[in-house]
Amino acid sequence: MGDLHGRTAESRAGVAAFLAGVWLIAAPPVLHFGASLHAFRPYWWSMGLAVVVMLLGMVRAMAPLDVPLAQPITIGLAVGLIVVALFRTDGGAAAVWLNQLVVGALIALSAALALLISMRR
Repeated sequence: MGDLHGRTAESRAGVAAFLAGVWLIAAPPVLHFGASLHAFRPYWWSMGLAVVVMLLGMVRAMAPLDVPLAQPITIGLAVGLIVVALFRTDGGAAAVWLNQLVVGALIALSAALALLISMRR
């Protein structure tokens, strides 16, 4: 029963990370639409981190508890998203950066909760 509960929590956290990654990729055009590639220049790092979070979330959703370093890596990537948002230097829309802060914190929180649940087993 405990193993099933841990797998379910990790799988749900992986799905949440996957969906958060999809939203982080879609957020710049949705929240700050620009017609040129120059408008997306401030968001390249965060979009790259979002792709990695999304792929890692997919792995965590499909094979929960089989990749033991998935939660700490996801937490590290989420902290990276927060750092990129806090130290934005080349402009960009404030709404996109605020969105990135909130979503990065939610990814870190869900991964930390999944890590806590898996450690309690």
